[in-house]
Amino acid sequence: MKKKLIGMMLCAAMAASLLAGCGSSGSSGSDTAGQTEDSAGQEDKEDAQEQTKDTDDAGDEESGSDSLVIPVSATVTNLNPLLESMAEGAMQLSPYADELYYVDQEETRYYLAESCEVSEDGLTYTLKLKDNLKWHDGEAITADDVIFTADCNVNTDNGAGYTNTVFIGEEQVKYEKVDDLTVNFTIPQPSASYMAVLGHLQLIPAHAFDGNTDIASAEANLTDIGSGPYQLSEFRDGEALVLEKFEDYYGDAPQIDSVVFQVISDPSAQEVAFKNGEINFLPAASDATAEEFKSAKGAELHQLGEGRVKYLAWNKFCDTWKDKDAVKAVFAALNQEEIVAGAYGASMGILANTIFSNQNLFYDDSIKGYEQDVDAAKELAEKSGLAGKTIKLHYNTDRTYMEETALMIQQQLKEIDVNVELEGIDANGFFDVVFTDQADYELYLNEYAAIGDPDSVVAGMYDGTWGINVDTSQEILDLFQKGRETTDMDERGVIYTELQQKAVDEYLVYPIAYPNYCFVTSDSLQGAEHYTTTPVFEDYTKLSFK
Repeated sequence: MKKKLIGMMLCAAMAASLLAGCGSSGSSGSDTAGQTEDSAGQEDKEDAQEQTKDTDDAGDEESGSDSLVIPVSATVTNLNPLLESMAEGAMQLSPYADELYYVDQEETRYYLAESCEVSEDGLTYTLKLKDNLKWHDGEAITADDVIFTADCNVNTDNGAGYTNTVFIGEEQVKYEKVDDLTVNFTIPQPSASYMAVLGHLQLIPAHAFDGNTDIASAEANLTDIGSGPYQLSEFRDGEALVLEKFEDYYGDAPQIDSVVFQVISDPSAQEVAFKNGEINFLPAASDATAEEFKSAKGAELHQLGEGRVKYLAWNKFCDTWKDKDAVKAVFAALNQEEIVAGAYGASMGILANTIFSNQNLFYDDSIKGYEQDVDAAKELAEKSGLAGKTIKLHYNTDRTYMEETALMIQQQLKEIDVNVELEGIDANGFFDVVFTDQADYELYLNEYAAIGDPDSVVAGMYDGTWGINVDTSQEILDLFQKGRETTDMDERGVIYTELQQKAVDEYLVYPIAYPNYCFVTSDSLQGAEHYTTTPVFEDYTKLSFK
């Protein structure tokens, strides 16, 4: 096996950057870190400005059918999946390190795990690994690695990204080895979402770290410690991560020889590289890009639900909303279809109807959202005293579509004689303002991840875990708690449908859009939508070239 680590990586620099993660601020709904702009990226940008190649030829000069080449803004800083949990880093390590299992809306797909069974009281999860699993160095994957990985997450000084597998709130989860392939996890209180949370855990090998849970700056982070269908071939820091298929993989054999994550930080340079056949995967950074490649020869556009909710919220600490009719006036004044069409375009988002995303396990598409009624909105605005006022709306300048959405809301509220003062705040300061008890603004635009189980993130958005300025009723809080404690999936479905409807009835927030993750591939790539999970791809063994 070819294993090369090319490029000097100073230990001090590595230690400082290990916890940062990787991401792209232009990627809707992704947690982000700084982007790398190197000289190669600048040359790509200049090349992009000079290129005149017609889009109709996209993909015609494909870069070798034995390699899937994906552009990224920066390489991962290390190869430890516990330390690379941000969106772009997780994407790069997805073919390299497998999860235990994945709980989807329709099924549970098992990877490293053979099964996970829950006790009748809902407190003990018995995780059993598949037999004959191997790390990329050939050593066996066992229950000892599960215990070690859990220990690393308990050590919160590590910056490991899976602490929710070993803590429920402030209380620690207990775990013990049963045999070489089995581990029991015992949670301190019932939490139906824990099944999905535990499944996302990616293991690291105890032997590679000599059992030392102080992993943040360990040398092993830069070695091949993977368990997935692709193993390390080359890691050129700041240039590329090259993975090759792992011949001893326990699952279906990979059908593509190699997966390359190539640093091309500029979106226009990425487009040129795709048209020239240098890459065969292209993130669609805008609706214009998506529309351009819809009919391009040799290309195929893919649209997957991103599992996030973009929404408008009103600040309960602001006196403007003492009369709830003022909130109702705003909601009735908005034309959601016009906002989504104008801000997101035809490809990048769809209308939202509940506080759960369309990728949530318990999303109910039958819930009716808000409809525009300008006459009713004018009457409510007059009655509540909102008409004639100037109100302030904050939005995050580092999140996509926020400014465009804010401008459209500003325009629409003029129809009911409400002036909106817009104030954009960058990501570093946004939550210091809107997730506090400040009362000097009325509205804000925000978004959150809502894929999987609603107890994972959605509940935290409304129960005060992150923000405290949403006026969540005790009845809704009780429904979240009831859904958390109920293990029967059908019962949970009934509970969460009631919760989604009640959030609409109580004017909790105004869900605006469910953003799409759009990407373009060469039309010879098959299996790109085998599993519609993001970040893509959940299972790289399902990909092939025709």
